[in-house]
Amino acid sequence: MEKLTYEQLVDLAEGRLEDDQAITLRQIVAADPDAQRELASLEELIGLMRSDTSVDAPAYVLARALRLMRPPTPAAQEGIVQRILAVLRGDSQQLPLAAGLRTGQTVRSLVYHADAWDLDLQVTPQNGRWQIQGQLLGPELNGVVQLEGGVDAVTATINELGEFSLPPVEHGVYTLRIQVDGHEIVVSPLELLS
Repeated sequence: MEKLTYEQLVDLAEGRLEDDQAITLRQIVAADPDAQRELASLEELIGLMRSDTSVDAPAYVLARALRLMRPPTPAAQEGIVQRILAVLRGDSQQLPLAAGLRTGQTVRSLVYHADAWDLDLQVTPQNGRWQIQGQLLGPELNGVVQLEGGVDAVTATINELGEFSLPPVEHGVYTLRIQVDGHEIVVSPLELLS
């Protein structure tokens, strides 16, 4: 007796065969209990798929689920730090002023992107010095921020929301380094000039 292939059973269950082929295959199935069970399962499954009226989840829900399922970043080997150069994506000083606004805005907003992280810096003049506050957005937020160069070198920790605030520093050209989970995000040069 001829043994049916899975493809033949699927074609039979979906009704894709000519009448004479379908009759021949059904005679073979009638003589084989395993083929009967398999055909019944396929017909039930195909019937469920054809009668399915469910609606797909919204795109934003699917995107969030995919982000949640992303494999974690592999841990860096002991002593090895991956250095990532941040790329400037936005600078409020480069934007044209809206009608009716005067020059000399007090807060400068800088937005950087570095691999899986985004960095928002707010630079504010304060009594002849510069105050830097920021927020790091990304997969790992615990870390340390260091500002080096110019006259001063200062350090701050990043809180659980990714926020940090550095003490005021003098005018100058600096390098901002953010240490997070085996990565070093570098913003250079960071010009704090009058």
